[in-house]
Amino acid sequence: MSIDVTTINWAEDAARELKAHVYTTLKLPPDLGKRVQQLYGDAERAFDDRASRRQLRVPEDDRDDLDARNGFIDDRKREWLELHTSIPADFGGPVDAPPATRLLECACAVEHAFRALCQQVLEVLARSSPPLAALVAEEARSPLPPPGARESSRGFAESMLRVYRYDSSFRQREGEGHYDMGLLTLIPRSTSPGLQINELGDRGRAPWVAVEKEMGEGEAVLFGGMTLSRILQLSTPDASQRLGHAPVFLRLPALRSPPRVSSDGSSWRRDSADPPRAAASAERRPPATPADRHAADGHAADGFVHALLHRVCVDDARGRLSACYFHRPSPHCHIGSETVLNFNARARAAHDDELSSDGAVSLSPRDARDFERRLSRELWFARKRERGRSHSRSRDSRPRDSRHRDSASRGRSAYGARGDRRGSE
Repeated sequence: MSIDVTTINWAEDAARELKAHVYTTLKLPPDLGKRVQQLYGDAERAFDDRASRRQLRVPEDDRDDLDARNGFIDDRKREWLELHTSIPADFGGPVDAPPATRLLECACAVEHAFRALCQQVLEVLARSSPPLAALVAEEARSPLPPPGARESSRGFAESMLRVYRYDSSFRQREGEGHYDMGLLTLIPRSTSPGLQINELGDRGRAPWVAVEKEMGEGEAVLFGGMTLSRILQLSTPDASQRLGHAPVFLRLPALRSPPRVSSDGSSWRRDSADPPRAAASAERRPPATPADRHAADGHAADGFVHALLHRVCVDDARGRLSACYFHRPSPHCHIGSETVLNFNARARAAHDDELSSDGAVSLSPRDARDFERRLSRELWFARKRERGRSHSRSRDSRPRDSRHRDSASRGRSAYGARGDRRGSE
C-alpha cells in the first residue's frame, strides 16, 4: 500500500515504514506524477537531439568532479543528465536548443519537488536521533548556494537528480547489487520496470524482488542510504565503541571464513558509472507478506533505517528511462567525529562487495594495505575538488572564458575520467 504524500501525516508514516521495512512506496501528487512523465519525454527528445547533447555535455575536465558536475554524460550503454542544483552549471557555452532548455526546466522542477519530500521525511527521522538533528541544524547554518545555482535553499549541497536512458542491450552480469551513498534516495516508476531490491541485504542468498512491477504510475520508491544508516546508529549508547573513528580494526569471522579486517566506513557505496553487476531474474511477487517481511522486521527492532541493497536489470527492447533523486549532506557537515567529505572518500575507496549497509568496509588482511592506498588517493582528490569549488565560488565575477580555463584543475582523478561511483541507480 503506497503512502499518499498529500495526507497530513504522510512523512511520519514513511519514516515508520523505512525503519520497519527498509523501503516504502509513495503515491506522488497527480501534478508531480505528470511532471515525471513529461521529464521522461523531454529526456528522450533531448538525448536524441545532437545540438542538445553537445550543449549539455559535461566537459571532459569536469567528469571527475563527482559532487558538482552538471550536464549530459554517456557511458557503457547508458546515458544520463545529472544536475546538482546547488552548484552553478557552467556548460562552457549557451544552452539554447529547445529540447535541452525544456529538459533542464522540467528536471529542475522535479528535483525541487523531490528535495522537499525527502527533507520532510528527514526532519521526522531527526526527531528521534540527536546526531541526525545535529546534521540538519548544521545544514541550516550552511551558506546559501552561490549566484547562478538553480537551488535557493541552504544545505544538502551535494544532492542531485539523474535522468537515465538505458540501451535495450544493457545487461548487468551476475553480481551483488549495491547500497547508495547519502541520506535518502527517491526513484519514481520508470518507463520499463527494472529496479530490483533485496530487503534483507543478504548478498547472493535472499531473493531479489522486481519492485517496480507492482507499482502504478505516479508512484515512487523511497529508501535510505549508507550515510543515514550510519548517523542513526550513532544514537545508540555504545556507538562510540562500535562506530569509532579508528580507520581499521579487526572483525572476527562469523563462520569459518578467513579473518576480515574492517575499516569503519564512512557513509556510502561507490558512485559508479560502471553499472553494479547483478544476477539472474528477480521474483515478481510483492514483498509485503509476513514471511517476506520477517527478517526485515528484525531491522525495525533496532530503530534504524538500513540502506537498501538494489540493482537494475533492463529487459525491454525499447530500453528504459528512469529518474533518481539522491538527498545528500554537504561535505563540510559532520557524521559523528568525521566530516562527510572523509566519510564519502572512505566509501568511494571501497569496492561494492566490501561495503555493508552502514558504510563499514570489510577487507581480507591481504587487501588492507591496498585499501589504505585507495583511501589516501580518494581523500587527496576529494580535498582537491573541494578546494577547486571554493576557488570557483570566489571568482564568479570573472568572465566565462577565463573561468572555463580553470576547469582542468578540478576533479582529475587517478582513475581517469569516470562516472560518479557513489550513487548509480
